[in-house]
Amino acid sequence: MRGVGRTWSIRTRTALVFALAAMALATGVVVFSNLMSQAGISDAYSTTVRGDPATPVQPGGMSADSEHQQSLSVVRIVAVQQWQWSAIGIAGAGVLAGGLGWFVSRRMLRPIDRITATANRITASNLHERIALDGPDDELRRLSGTVDDLLDRLETAFESQRRFVAQASHELRTPLAVQRAAMQIGLHDGADTEDVRVIRDELLEQNRRTEHLVESLLVLAEADRGLAGDERQIDFAALADEVVAGAAGSAHEASVTLVHERCTAPPGRPDPRGEPTLVRQLLVNLVGNAVEYNEPDGFVRVTTRGDGFVVENSGPVVPAEVAPLLVEPFRRCPSSSGGRHSGLGLSIVAAIVQAHGWRLDVSARADGGLRIDVSSV
Repeated sequence: MRGVGRTWSIRTRTALVFALAAMALATGVVVFSNLMSQAGISDAYSTTVRGDPATPVQPGGMSADSEHQQSLSVVRIVAVQQWQWSAIGIAGAGVLAGGLGWFVSRRMLRPIDRITATANRITASNLHERIALDGPDDELRRLSGTVDDLLDRLETAFESQRRFVAQASHELRTPLAVQRAAMQIGLHDGADTEDVRVIRDELLEQNRRTEHLVESLLVLAEADRGLAGDERQIDFAALADEVVAGAAGSAHEASVTLVHERCTAPPGRPDPRGEPTLVRQLLVNLVGNAVEYNEPDGFVRVTTRGDGFVVENSGPVVPAEVAPLLVEPFRRCPSSSGGRHSGLGLSIVAAIVQAHGWRLDVSARADGGLRIDVSSV
């Protein structure tokens, strides 16, 4: 079945259509010419011979009727030869038209063969290859550019996934190694009750961090899949009130002042639409990070407006060139100790913002800490 499809390819069908069209047109012209020629000969014969009752006899003994009969026989022979040569001409025209159609279609479809061959050759191991079709800016070149853009996005996604898997494997391996070492060293044969208690607390802490890391990975995967279509109007101010109230306890324990400031939204502007659970997780991560990566007697300020919000916090000085890179998975500021977070907080924020089509700006404050601006426009 596949062989038949290759036989009746676009190139073959184009050549066949060219040939049949040329033969049909040539046949019509030849038939019309021959029929009109024969009709003219018959009319001339009827007028000159049969239409004259007194047929004169030509000198030499041959009558005018015999001469016209002889002329008519010659004409008929010529007409038969004309039909034969016309048939040969039609066949030749068909062959020439078919060859021309084959040549033209081959030239036209050569880029498609190149696109097909490249697409079949590309796998996950050579996503860097591109079609890079040259020539005039026609439909085929635009198709090639579209496929190359698709390959660019796929290569970026594959590289991101490879990097993320490698980093996640490293992060998951660390707490497991700590737990194994704690059990092997701390729970020796002569361990007393205090040793067991210390090891138990250490194992619980490592288990909690691993659990938090797995939960963060799941949230990040959910955000990377995009929105599920359950979008609603989001009131950033009301959502920020809820998140700030929930983080007040941890902020008090860390001696950090947590405040929420509202900016009046322009009248008539509707609230932006978003997925409520993901947007809430976005704010929870930002406020949680701002409290965790802070310093005693520091502050966290959440400022909401109609089209987004800003989260600012004090803390260690972050290099200006490092701040935008903190949205990468497991990327931590060198001046921070890591705390209880998994290194995925801002990665989840960036994924949620990207899923909504919003804008994220991460910048370092001159006095220390970060300023993170999320805008829906």
